[in-house]
This record gives sequence, C-alpha cells and structure tokens, in this order.
Amino acid sequence: MEVVPLDASHLPEFQSLYTEFFVELRGKQGWKPGDEESYKREAGEYSKRGDLILIALEEAKAVGFIRLSSREGCFWIEELFVRPEFRGRGIGRALVERAEEEVKKHDDSVYLLVLPQDKDAIAFWKRLGYDVINTIELTKDLKSTGQTSFHTVEFLGEGFKIFRWKGERFTDEEKRFIELLENFYEKGGTKKEFLKLVNSALEDGWSDRQAPRN
Repeated sequence: MEVVPLDASHLPEFQSLYTEFFVELRGKQGWKPGDEESYKREAGEYSKRGDLILIALEEAKAVGFIRLSSREGCFWIEELFVRPEFRGRGIGRALVERAEEEVKKHDDSVYLLVLPQDKDAIAFWKRLGYDVINTIELTKDLKSTGQTSFHTVEFLGEGFKIFRWKGERFTDEEKRFIELLENFYEKGGTKKEFLKLVNSALEDGWSDRQAPRN
C-alpha cells in the first residue's frame, strides 16, 4: 500500500471515493444521499482549489482518501474514507500520518469535526492521539413535527441533543444513562440539580474506592 498526492490520473477514482463516503455517511444518519453527480462535481472543485488530498493505493487501485482544507489559518481534516473491504489494514492510519507530515511543514496543529454519535470514529481518532475539544452545534427547529429524532446527552450538566442514528452501538450502560437523563430533564430537572447528583455520586464512589481494605 502507498499513499500519494492526488493527480489528474486518479481524479475519477477520488470522485468515486468521495461519493461513497457521503452515501455511507447519509445511510448511517438515516438520510437520503444527495445526487452522485453533485458529489463528483464537489470533489472536482476541491482538487482545483488546492486542498490537500491524498489517495491510498493498493496494487495501483485507489481504496481510500483523506482531504484537508485550510480555513482561518488552521488545517482541517474534512473527510477520511477507506472502502469497507479494505478496513482494518492500517490504511486510515497511514493516510492520517502522511497528512500530518504535510501539515507539520506549515503548522503545529490539525483539527477535525466528528459527530458525537460516531463512536467508532471518535475511538479511531483518540487512538491516534487526538483530543476532544470545545465545539457544540446549536439548532432551532422552526417547524416541529412532534417526532423525536434526538437523544439527550449532557455537558457539565447542560442538556443537549444528538441525532439518533441507524445501527447505533451504545452499550447497555450508555443506553440506561440516556434513558435516565431524558427522564430527569423531562421532569424539570435543572443543571444545578444534575451537578449536585453527579458530584455527590462521584464523591461517594471515589471515597469507597479510596477506603482502606482490611
């Protein structure tokens, strides 16, 4: 396997990979994918404007890509994709490490956004040394349908929502936490009350762990 910069000879393959990335992502989200030709045009525009695009080749066949853009003086990983049949071989890691080498020529940091539902992606990035930092996305539903399409989670006691996904992989404990949290907020629980409950539980639990054993 080798990682090479995108050139004209691999542009059609990049456009296909870019389309596959969004078809898979929209499938996870339960949304209909956009028009494939639109995705291909987008991919072509990104290659023209000078984004850093690297292609992973297996026996001269493109099997994955990573794309980075430069925004407001920072480098952002926009997409990373490896075809399903080639996953688990270290190709994603190789793409990221090569991209990091390129970024180091210009800057000391690289950023990306990951949806909080995508636990596999978050675990992958954390294994590569990436840390979760400070982005929270806000929205307002101007035409409520009455349908529940979100889970309630929290950050420092502040309730916020994440989209429900098809094929979610929450553990039993995570599911129980979400259920209890939603019930807490539905019954009028406040941030202050939540933090008191959690702080008390952590203090009691930690005290139990630190108590000397006979």
